This record gives sequence, structure tokens and C-alpha cells, in this order.
Amino acid sequence: MKALRIIIAVCLIVPAFSSWAAESKRGEVLAVLKTPAGMTLTEESLKSGRVRKYIDLTAESAGAKVMSIFDALTLTNKDKYIFVFIVSDSKSSEQLAKDLKSDPNVVSASPNREVHAY
Repeated sequence: MKALRIIIAVCLIVPAFSSWAAESKRGEVLAVLKTPAGMTLTEESLKSGRVRKYIDLTAESAGAKVMSIFDALTLTNKDKYIFVFIVSDSKSSEQLAKDLKSDPNVVSASPNREVHAY
């Protein structure tokens, strides 16, 4: 009987711990932003100046920060979209993506998930 109680307790505790661990992981999103009218995309403008400030403000409005700007992809796409990797220490990937999607300057936002080959 004691062994059965231990097994039941473990079955209840492990899933709860697993969900807590998943929630404590930072939110990561791959996002595509519109280029504002009048702004020119160059390597320099993506690193500093008005374009970089625009990118940072977009992430900050969702409670996040920009970890990486995909310069090559951004500079070679014909639609002149800005491709970025955005993270938040306080939101899940799903919540961060939802918050970014509510911004009219964001074309797309998708949670960054690990992919495993089985």
C-alpha cells in the first residue's frame, strides 16, 4: 500500500514539475517586420540608427528584446521585410508571438521551438 502511495505521488509531482520547468524557459520568437516608409535597409541601418531603433522599439512594445537580426535574409528579400529573433524572460513563446502579432508593423511571429528527429 505504501508503494502505491509513492507511485501515485510521483505521478502527480513529475508532470507538475515538468510544466513548471517548461513555463520558466524564456520565450523565443522568429518575427518578420515591415520596413517603415522612408527607411532604407542597409547593413549599417540594421546595426544602428532609425531602423535599429524601430526594430528595438517593436520588441520592447511586447516586453522583449532583439537577440539577432538576420542581415543577409533581410537585405536580399524582394519584399524588404526585416527578419529578427526576439526573446522574453517573462513570457512564453506563444504569448510573445501573440503580443507581437497584435502590432500592425509585424507581418508574422512564430514561436521558436526545438525540433527533434526521431
